[in-house]
Amino acid sequence: MPGPGRSSSPPSPVAYLIFLCSITVFGSARATAAHFQEEDWWNRVRSAIRTRLGDEAGDALKPTGPTRSNWNHYLRRHLKPAHDAIRDISSNLWVEQALAQGMLSETGKRTSRVRPERQQVLHGDATVAKPPSGRSEDQTVDERTGEIRNHRVDEDAGIYVEGGGKQVYGNKFLSTAVRLAATPHSRVILALESIRHKSQEEDPERESEGIALVAMVKRILKRARGAKAVTYDAALRGKHRAPLIAEGLVVFTPQHEGLTPQSLLRYREKGCPCSHDLYDAEGRVCERRITNDGKTHYTPLPVEELECREGKGSTRFYHRITIACPAKTHTPRIRVDETDEDRQIDPKTKKQRFNRTEHLRQVPPGTPAARRLKGFRQDSESIHSRFDQAYPHGRVPAYGARGALLIYIGYAWVNNSLTRALHPIRS
Repeated sequence: MPGPGRSSSPPSPVAYLIFLCSITVFGSARATAAHFQEEDWWNRVRSAIRTRLGDEAGDALKPTGPTRSNWNHYLRRHLKPAHDAIRDISSNLWVEQALAQGMLSETGKRTSRVRPERQQVLHGDATVAKPPSGRSEDQTVDERTGEIRNHRVDEDAGIYVEGGGKQVYGNKFLSTAVRLAATPHSRVILALESIRHKSQEEDPERESEGIALVAMVKRILKRARGAKAVTYDAALRGKHRAPLIAEGLVVFTPQHEGLTPQSLLRYREKGCPCSHDLYDAEGRVCERRITNDGKTHYTPLPVEELECREGKGSTRFYHRITIACPAKTHTPRIRVDETDEDRQIDPKTKKQRFNRTEHLRQVPPGTPAARRLKGFRQDSESIHSRFDQAYPHGRVPAYGARGALLIYIGYAWVNNSLTRALHPIRS
């Protein structure tokens, strides 16, 4: 946290970190400042700082906490300019906490790649946080009286269409988290980011949802190689899954509707007179069959195993499938990660030859393993629900994407601190 640099403010930036987190506890900066003017509340803070940081840090604090004016000045002049550093350092510390509490680490338990342990699975989602004001225009005119009214408008907020076609006005944020299996209140939020939901021309500073998630997960993997899987919603497409799969992760999202079956290959085996037309359909390898009435039917082929092979630059994944044949049973291996041939540009269409990770899934939808991974993602809905409920009328008490993300960072610190308190790290 940057130093206040102002004699009239409490000299310790720790006070402002506690103030930022306490906005989640009390619901607003006004309520937080009012509580910190009371000796009973502020003395608890001073005592904790003295215990953790020593007498010098405790003596540096004033008899009462920051006022709302102190906070507004510090937020505007110091916190928002240091936004990127605070976000990144917080994320690094949260990942360290998760590792210390037994998450995202290698275990001695033998598990298959399609059924990783709960604490090895990252779950993520995006949410639209409502700003303090729901106004999208800075002026309105009363049609009856002609009175012109001025309104404060969030400069970054926009209209976003959520699942089901519901329109929400606000700023869009992305989060990833992890938790222990069958352990209440063990969630650790690992990273947060403000993401683009307007057009690139209107919002050039932030990345879109899928690109931001890929970058976020890669940053986490640098510190936590024990992560085995990522589960997300349908906003993650094949072009986003491909780089995560190359990192050795199992990536599960619901399958998009409307994808037409694509031809994979005609499989022939030496010594066998038959041939089998293999297609992708509904996220898995199928055999195309023509019925007596001339209709096409795609028969899903059983996946015996998801095989993984480490390469020089990336990890390769294969489905070992079974093809029942009158002559003999075939067990070919089909790549389910992006290949060099897939990335080639077709000279006719000027597009990538085959978006394999869009059409083929490591864990086929509808299988028991897929239902298990899909269930893990629902915890992200709980994160965002509790975040909305922490503030009056479900509105984040800060304007702008940076200000709102700082409030979200404070919320994450409160959430992770509760996890640490309820599940102490054993030395």
